[in-house]
Amino acid sequence: MNDNGEVVQVPGAAALEEAGWSDLVGPEDFFQTSRWLGVQERNSGTTMDFLMRRRAGTPVAALVTAWAHDSVPWLLARPDAMLARGVRDEVPEALARLADVARGDPASLLPSLVCGGRHLGRTRPLAAPEALPSDVEALVAEAERLAAERGAASVCFPHVDERDADLVDLLEGRGYVSHPSAHYAWLPIPPGGWDQFLAEMSKHRRRRVRLERRALAEAKIDTRVEPLTPELVPRLGELDCNLLRKYGNPASPEHSAGLIGWIGEVMGDDVMVSVARKDGVPIGFGMVLRSKSRGREEWFGHRAGFDYDAQGRLPLYYDVLYYRVLEAAAEQGVTVLHAGIGSVEAKLARGCLAAQEHSYLLSLGKGPR
Repeated sequence: MNDNGEVVQVPGAAALEEAGWSDLVGPEDFFQTSRWLGVQERNSGTTMDFLMRRRAGTPVAALVTAWAHDSVPWLLARPDAMLARGVRDEVPEALARLADVARGDPASLLPSLVCGGRHLGRTRPLAAPEALPSDVEALVAEAERLAAERGAASVCFPHVDERDADLVDLLEGRGYVSHPSAHYAWLPIPPGGWDQFLAEMSKHRRRRVRLERRALAEAKIDTRVEPLTPELVPRLGELDCNLLRKYGNPASPEHSAGLIGWIGEVMGDDVMVSVARKDGVPIGFGMVLRSKSRGREEWFGHRAGFDYDAQGRLPLYYDVLYYRVLEAAAEQGVTVLHAGIGSVEAKLARGCLAAQEHSYLLSLGKGPR
């Protein structure tokens, strides 16, 4: 060890807390907390590495990586799947990346070392206030070295937020190129709670929300935010599986239930579920994770699922995942609800703020041709 700094590997998620990982986590880095990385490590289906930059023995920055191959199911953070979606949507930058990085085939990006977390929003290194640009660059360089050593075709930061300008400059300076991957949305909870939220909507949107809630009331749908209990897990696993399969992800009710149960064990009181019931049976749910960091509490939406036959044309989605959660968050003094990626226009219409995210790619010139 020397005062100029070194990069070390923490042997696994269970060792992160003792290594000082938590000192580097900021308010929007919930999905890089040691507890949540323990969940991901168990569920990732692949190798994960935890890199830490130390100076004079003190942690100043960190980077988590995951090995992406064609069998890992997390398509929303896999570089080939993200690029294929952009190409399908005829996004100009994605078409350019298809030509200059993927050599005409998104699959040529695999295997890839995915950096900054495989969660859906703000994938980035962690850094203490005293971290230097050279500390973060040392982590990125080590990740690139690991990727090359293991025979990766690419290195990918899947969801780099436009607000992380220093990271953007660093990656572009090292030869990474990018294409849009998602918009990340969040909602500052208004001090006046639900009433203020509704009052600040347009007259048209306010009327629609009231009609939606009336339709649910007439259908006798009961939705509430409650603790995640073991009794709920099997049914939520079925609903989670339904949503994953709808969007082309491999899934089984048993695997979904196992993961949801494990999240409950790890997160305890910091995981809640917004559950819609019809005749006492859950037909829709959204998972909410509680983060308390540096004196404030924020909630993060995570998983969801629906019984599409039972739902029919009922407007369950935003009531379960948004309105009921917002009401509960306001009652508990929560400052921000993180709504994640997807459906950005609808989220903006409901008071969210949003930032563009990009998938940053570095070709290592390997993989199938």
